[in-house]
Amino acid sequence: MENLAILLLVIFLVAMPMAYGVKEGAEEVDEWFDKLPYVKQKVTKLHFFFHDRFAGKHNITAVRVAHGPDTDKSPTSFGLVFIMDDPLTERMNPTSKELGRAQGLYAFSGQHELSLLMSFNLVFTTGEFNGSTLTVLGRNPAVLHREMPIVGGSGVFRMARGVASAKLRSFNMTTVFMGEVDQAFIQSIEHRANLDTIEIEGIPLIDLSLSHTTDINLLVSEIGNACQNWGFFQVINHGVPLELLEKIKVAAKAFFDQPVEEKRKVKRDEVNAMGYHESEHTKNVRDWKEVFDFLINDPSFLPASPETEDDEIRTLSNQWPETPPQFREVCQTYAREVEKLGYKLLELISLSLGLPSNRLNGYFEDHTTMMRLNHYPPCPFPELALGVGRHKDAGALTIVAQDDIGGLQVRRKSDEVWVPVKPTPNALVINVGDTIQVWSNEAYESVEHRVVVNSERERFSIPVFFFPSHYVMVKPLEELVNEGSPPKYKPYNFGKFFVARNRSDYKKLEVQNIQISDFKII
Repeated sequence: MENLAILLLVIFLVAMPMAYGVKEGAEEVDEWFDKLPYVKQKVTKLHFFFHDRFAGKHNITAVRVAHGPDTDKSPTSFGLVFIMDDPLTERMNPTSKELGRAQGLYAFSGQHELSLLMSFNLVFTTGEFNGSTLTVLGRNPAVLHREMPIVGGSGVFRMARGVASAKLRSFNMTTVFMGEVDQAFIQSIEHRANLDTIEIEGIPLIDLSLSHTTDINLLVSEIGNACQNWGFFQVINHGVPLELLEKIKVAAKAFFDQPVEEKRKVKRDEVNAMGYHESEHTKNVRDWKEVFDFLINDPSFLPASPETEDDEIRTLSNQWPETPPQFREVCQTYAREVEKLGYKLLELISLSLGLPSNRLNGYFEDHTTMMRLNHYPPCPFPELALGVGRHKDAGALTIVAQDDIGGLQVRRKSDEVWVPVKPTPNALVINVGDTIQVWSNEAYESVEHRVVVNSERERFSIPVFFFPSHYVMVKPLEELVNEGSPPKYKPYNFGKFFVARNRSDYKKLEVQNIQISDFKII
């Protein structure tokens, strides 16, 4: 995914005739000024396209160089500064003939509204204006149409003055150009990430090789403590072949590196919910990511709607891209290995609750488990957006492979501080979801987590969401309910709950998504 904004510039300026502006050198300039009182001014109109590429893998043309102490808290990014060297082209297509460059800086200068201070030169590198420049200096408000003053120039444009009339013509992923940010991505101030690096105790790291020794009770205890105190932990020696772990990361990058037109051939929607998607929302704010989803069991079945009186069941099927080669094979092989790990973890969690190891297995006979490939492109405004907003997972377990970039954060239960999950080589990240919170009658809690983004490096992660069968009625397990610990939740149908939760994946809703708190017995 690349972030490219295209601006149409129409320049109206008054300058001296070109014949008096082509010679250079001290004597020639003196001669030019001597003749200046006797020549007529000339009105010139220029028309070209201005391309600002602020994120992506190749040919970045604008980079973030400075910010203020409170920029990350400002709703208008006050104090943020970019340096640019953007191409000027004859046509809207970025590959059309290049006429010159726009070189300079822009700074976010509005505390209460989104506006910028612009200071840059239009440097012409071809044609009759080759070697000449125009200077733009002024305010650039974040509106569709904007005007900026031409305050001078050089070469054929000596002593030019005029107006640059600008209009945003095209963008992808997000409208972010010189401060014009698509509001769909912007988190409210209280939910934005603090980008300062902090050293803090991380989530537990557990060695699953103990399950093959006489220390199984120690392992069960570690799992139970991690679920109770954190809701998150990392595992090593998990049984998923390490070479397969590397292959799935390579496959994810190969898929997302393709042109967006190729990825959209398997685009998902509200009817066909498996495939590629680039505009997912979390808590009604758009995530800075693109994803590819598929089912481990193909086909799988879910309710057609969240309405309780609707008994219709719909069939979900995977759709696979033709490229990259072996993509489907690698994905399916990896998913089956993680499925084995999922059942192993369910057994350990059951034991940690004092239940038989196979107590939860029956809920997964027709499981609707889904695997996802996540790609988080570099974000030019990481202080405003999130890769994934704060949320809890609806299923039983989530098993995540991540690269070495980092970005996943967990809200610590004890003090609600956001704790980074530091990438550990060859480890997988595990978290318990809402379903286990209800089954355990809150002995274990599903905790909030989110993904922060950065302005320099892309990030990949591969979660597998362990979902029970669609017809399972989720409620506190009978063995964990007694007079002293009555049930804390009313029963709910998992399939209906999941379908209701997913409605916001495609558009912003007027109300917040359904949560397990809606079934809490007060």
